[in-house]
Amino acid sequence: MAMDLLTFKTFSDFVKYIDSLIESTRQQLSEHLRHYDEIKTRAERIRSIEEVFSKILGARPEAVNEIDLKGLKIVIGARPTDEERVLSEVIKSLQDRLNVLMRIRKLIEPLVRSLGETAGIIIMVETLNAIPIKVLLKEAT
Repeated sequence: MAMDLLTFKTFSDFVKYIDSLIESTRQQLSEHLRHYDEIKTRAERIRSIEEVFSKILGARPEAVNEIDLKGLKIVIGARPTDEERVLSEVIKSLQDRLNVLMRIRKLIEPLVRSLGETAGIIIMVETLNAIPIKVLLKEAT
C-alpha cells in the first residue's frame, strides 16, 4: 500500500485530478473487459473438458503449475482459466476503485460549488494507492 500527500492550489485542480483518475480507471477497465470477453470462451471450453475428465476419473484433476516463491505466485504454462481468474480479480478491483472515485467526486462537488476558487486556501490530500482518504484545507502562508 502506497500512501502519498498531494497539494492542490484550487478545488478545480483537485477535481481535475479526480476526473483524470476516473478516466484512466475507466480506460483500464474497458481494456480488461475486452480481454476478459476474449478469454472467457476459451476458459469455458477448458472447464468443460476438465468436467468430463472429472466425471470419468471420479475426482477433479489437480493442476500443478503454480509455484509460491516466498509470497509471489508464479504460474507456469498459464491456461485460459488461470488468465480468466486473474482478469476477474483485476476487473473487480477496478470496478471498486471506480465506484470509490466517483463517490469521492460526488462528495466534493458541494465543496467546489460553495468555496469555488477561494484564495488563500491550499488543499492537501492524503492518498492510499492514489485514492484520496483525507482532505486537509490549509491557509496559504
